[in-house]
Amino acid sequence: MKSKYFSLPILLFTSFFLVSCNKDNKSYISGSAFGSIYHISINDIKDLDSLAIKSNIDFILKNIDNSASNYNPNSEISNFNNSNTNSYTIVSSNLYNIISEAKNASILTEGFFDITIGDIKIKKGFYVNTKKTSSRENNIFTYKDIQLSEDFSSIRKRNGLINVDLSGIAKGYAVDIIYNYLNSMNISDFVINIGGEIRTSSMNNTQKIYIDDPSKNSQYIEEIFLLNKSIASSGTYIDSVNYEGKEISHIINPKTLENISNLNILVSVIHNKCSIADALATGLLAMDANDIIKYSNMNNIASMLVIFDDSNIEKFYSENFIKFLSVD
Repeated sequence: MKSKYFSLPILLFTSFFLVSCNKDNKSYISGSAFGSIYHISINDIKDLDSLAIKSNIDFILKNIDNSASNYNPNSEISNFNNSNTNSYTIVSSNLYNIISEAKNASILTEGFFDITIGDIKIKKGFYVNTKKTSSRENNIFTYKDIQLSEDFSSIRKRNGLINVDLSGIAKGYAVDIIYNYLNSMNISDFVINIGGEIRTSSMNNTQKIYIDDPSKNSQYIEEIFLLNKSIASSGTYIDSVNYEGKEISHIINPKTLENISNLNILVSVIHNKCSIADALATGLLAMDANDIIKYSNMNNIASMLVIFDDSNIEKFYSENFIKFLSVD
């Protein structure tokens, strides 16, 4: 098996926007997406119209943002959240499919990944919404209260107070859609990276991916080898706010509705689909840290747990993750 090495940080990016080629017929496309940066490396493709591909990718990303962004007040999901109706609403294929994937991830994590915690995030200041949020103190609804109808590509919520938050899966889903687009163009050797959510594609070349050091004491803490796989990471330190005098993470345990208070945890997950890897990383991070690897082993999830402070880093691997630490 051949091996190609790519230094693609999962958590830290340089802000630049480009379309370029080099003498080795490699093309690099970069731009902005979901408040972050995307990078796409395409290898060994001759006569590639990179500008047209970038234009199409930007169009794909804009459509997903218009469907699934909680930060866009005019997006489909924002309109859905602002509605009190519990009737079925016809939605775009993007929104329907991303919610379908999210519900699958909820099942895989036994409810620790739950898209119906948006009201809790709004209440604690992670983002704003024009609709008055609920003051629930218990689980009066969960992901199970979001229903899908295949007949009309429509969705409904059983409780009008439900506020769907797709931030834990949207980037991963976008990676998968771009992956499908590049495949449809008969491009088979590439790496997609949107804000740290990564998917690789190749006929026979393993890509080496570096996972950044969340403590910033070194450039990276791990290197992994992927062949046609995805990896996504979620960290409690990435997005936090001060709520009632205490710094809390954006990660919420859906069982207790409490935010994770330890701001020094990172979880990375490898999966075929980037959307599922993205959601699983968030769901696992919502669990008690002592349960993450145990749960991963019981459910055949390839995960890495990192717990760190200023002077020490501890890494724990599930059985399925270990095989990606070296080239077969």
